[in-house]
Amino acid sequence: MSLDLQTFIIGVFMLAIAGALLLLSWLHHRSNKSLAQWAFAFFLGAVGIALIGARGRIPDAWSILAANALLTSAYGVMWQGVRTFEGHRSHPALIGAGAVIWLTACAVPAFYAVGTARALLIMAISMAYSLAAAAELWRGRGEPLPARWPLIVILIVHAATLPLRVPLVSALNGGPQTHPLVVGSVIFETLLFCICGVYLLGSLSKERLALRHEQTSLLDPLTGVANRRAFLGQGAKIIDRAEISGQPTALLLFDLDRFKSVNDQYGHATGDDLLRAFCRVATTKIRRTDLFARLGGEEFACLLPNASQSVAMAIAEEIRNDFAAMKFDAGSTRLAGTVSVGMSATDRLNSDLPSLLIAADRALYRAKQEGRNRVVAAAFSPPVLRGRRRGSLRSDNPDTYPSSSDSQQVG
Repeated sequence: MSLDLQTFIIGVFMLAIAGALLLLSWLHHRSNKSLAQWAFAFFLGAVGIALIGARGRIPDAWSILAANALLTSAYGVMWQGVRTFEGHRSHPALIGAGAVIWLTACAVPAFYAVGTARALLIMAISMAYSLAAAAELWRGRGEPLPARWPLIVILIVHAATLPLRVPLVSALNGGPQTHPLVVGSVIFETLLFCICGVYLLGSLSKERLALRHEQTSLLDPLTGVANRRAFLGQGAKIIDRAEISGQPTALLLFDLDRFKSVNDQYGHATGDDLLRAFCRVATTKIRRTDLFARLGGEEFACLLPNASQSVAMAIAEEIRNDFAAMKFDAGSTRLAGTVSVGMSATDRLNSDLPSLLIAADRALYRAKQEGRNRVVAAAFSPPVLRGRRRGSLRSDNPDTYPSSSDSQQVG
């Protein structure tokens, strides 16, 4: 058995094993269609390489035409698997474009008669699909998946080493025997591509699943906005960054008026509709950098980095006015909802998230006491002097926080 034939046998074995491992992964995660597509791609590649390795033992129609059509299709399916993983739609015509180009070129007798020309075309098509798959992964780099980067490298390395396979094909067509160093390099790269590729593809899927679970745990399932856990965690970071840059931060605390009576009189389904409607109104009025969340029940909060008191009050008033102008169907009745808002901003007394929440909550309490459907701002204290540590001027005695009698009503 020639060394070149051994190379093909090793390639077939590794591709088949890789496909089987990916298929097993897909059986455990049926929702991830990309795993099934990648497994199919490896299986197609294994069959194609097996047919090429049988050159001279089977008809050329199988070992040349069909084998390389399968091989180019394998790369097309691999590329589509990456697109599926990234959430892009399928392009059946492009998946099979490589095979169509190959078969069309082979229909030209002058091209088909030159084995090196055929090998170069297959190499070019395979490189194009490999680099396209790497580009798809690069486009999705905004998603924090660590396995993405080494997989991109593996695909680029694979594309760069594909020319090494041309001498092997040339040897099968009666050309000179391939240098052992080239053969060894091809075997090593095949092992690397199969082993690392399978591991990284599986890791990528697991990382995506873990990330989705984490993101789901930070969302309120009813309204789709951030939940209390996300607000407290991200809000503290926002305030820390704002303090370092010397920017003000404002906090709006919302509470839907008489929400319990809506639930009691019209049912929880109507109450849920009211909550979702308020979120739609609020999220269209806030800025992209603002953090809006449901703290629980009918209470919501919005943290506004780099926002002055006047900006925060204007946003709060827009939300309040637009929500009050909405009408909701509750059977044969048309309902109108209102919201009360408490506002606080970072200052000498309120320099972290807990103190902002306390001040806003007291302002919200006053808004409720004064008739609801209004915005009330907590009293403002002089800003912290430059160079002082955060909280160094704030007493730990809760009695030093602004009381509701120190709040100011706006409009």
